[in-house]
Amino acid sequence: METQLYFWKPLMEKHKKELSLVEGYYNRTKLQFVNIEKETDDYAESLYTSYPATEDTDQASVAEWATEQGIEMYETLSIMKSNHLLMTISMLYHIWEQQLIKFTIRELENHLKCDKKALVYSEVQLIFKLHGINIVDTKSWKKIRELKFLVNTIKHGGGDSAEKLRKIRPDYFKFDVISGTDTLELSGSVLLDEYSLQVKESDLFNYLEATKSFWDEMPERAFSDVETIIRAFEENDC
Repeated sequence: METQLYFWKPLMEKHKKELSLVEGYYNRTKLQFVNIEKETDDYAESLYTSYPATEDTDQASVAEWATEQGIEMYETLSIMKSNHLLMTISMLYHIWEQQLIKFTIRELENHLKCDKKALVYSEVQLIFKLHGINIVDTKSWKKIRELKFLVNTIKHGGGDSAEKLRKIRPDYFKFDVISGTDTLELSGSVLLDEYSLQVKESDLFNYLEATKSFWDEMPERAFSDVETIIRAFEENDC
């Protein structure tokens, strides 16, 4: 029995629209971090002016304390700002991957009884390949692969993905190119240090374009057969 992956154009547009929502979400929420310098200055000032001083109060000590509190708040907000970008990038990748998985399951269910209600990426890649589509050969894959390594690095810190990411995006790990210091090795964690990865807003938008372009690269239809799919899954212990 023949099977097919039908990349229905309206569905592809729906997927791209869903991915674009990530950009809209990011642009709206990033406004919370636009004026963190002023916010922390105002916070420190309010602490100073509202301090219950007496005639014996050392105003210089109060001012120093208020300033330190403002600096601590600024450091916290800076980490939140950095994590906001990194978490948005992670969300983008997971939305794209879930689109891929849901699409594949839905298409398989049109042709054979599928007990699996969830697939991992490697299984999706295999199914696509059996239908004549090698995901790694798409023009967008190079950037999506980079995105995948980045998301794993955000989640786990050092490891295999971080090593692969260093080879293709060494700039992510260099705060000061001249000194050559590896910022992830220095900080030891991604989400606890705003300088651990030097990812920019423009990187998010580049990844967004890559995930949307992926769906544009798909053919209208791709074919295989049930026997080939079942045999391949048995051979790969899927």
